[in-house]
Amino acid sequence: MSSGKRIPGIQALAVGLLTGFISCGALGAPPDAVAGKAKAQACFACHGESGIAAIAGVPHLAAQPPQAIQYQLVQFREKYRSGGGMEVMAAGLSDQDMRDIAAYYTALPAPVRRDADAQKITHGQRVSQASFCQSCHGASLQGQKHVPRIAGQAPEYVVTQLRNLRSGTRVDMDGNMASAAKGLSDEDIEALAAFSGAMQQ
Repeated sequence: MSSGKRIPGIQALAVGLLTGFISCGALGAPPDAVAGKAKAQACFACHGESGIAAIAGVPHLAAQPPQAIQYQLVQFREKYRSGGGMEVMAAGLSDQDMRDIAAYYTALPAPVRRDADAQKITHGQRVSQASFCQSCHGASLQGQKHVPRIAGQAPEYVVTQLRNLRSGTRVDMDGNMASAAKGLSDEDIEALAAFSGAMQQ
């Protein structure tokens, strides 16, 4: 993963550039989910053709907001984020490729909720409310705009990302997630992962 050090001026510029990339998508060809499936062939080994990852620690992409997928892909391509070889996978993708791949995965059925310990889910719900997770991720944690869906997400992935954000191992472009994760204990993080994994829109 990338260094966790944040340079405010550069990060503000990066967020602006990424936001501009997403908002200017209408200037290119319309997103094409059929073309996106063909372009996503290399993604299937880890993320699955159905967008449901079979490998522990790999995120589900099914039903993610299209901007959320584009936002992450451009971060990997521009090397604002690294890990899992994604920076290599994204290096050759054009803006249109990213829009098409996002359109394909967005159209797939959402992940099925995952059962978890009831006490852990209740704890996770309390932590989610205290951390205002729904204010960005949506009332049902379904994601919105460039903010990813975490409802039904693989708990192992959520745990890893929250720990990395807390430690600064994963760079947080706008600082919101790093701030939210900073005060979380390992127990809180595991409970949040259980709660979000059990959610379904």
